[in-house]
Amino acid sequence: MTDTPKNQTLITGQLLQIRDKLIAKRHLIPATYKAEWQQIEAQTAMFDASSQSQFNHYDSASMVKKSSFQGSINDLLKLVDAMRNLDRQIKIAVH
Repeated sequence: MTDTPKNQTLITGQLLQIRDKLIAKRHLIPATYKAEWQQIEAQTAMFDASSQSQFNHYDSASMVKKSSFQGSINDLLKLVDAMRNLDRQIKIAVH
């Protein structure tokens, strides 16, 4: 996948969806995967809305929000894969 702003936005969207899902299920993460979760959580903390910088207005029609992520699209894909793998390890029991 090429490293274009559009592709980065799409992969970042996937990352955020999976991250939100994992955060909602974080109390179900098996003890054997806690260290992996903590590492992923630290690597993706920059995507939290609370840690994002302000929007920059260039004109009345557009807004740009700078990202603090400095990696490539391959780095984003690796994070997405790691989160998907972790998500597969979490089992939700229906009572």
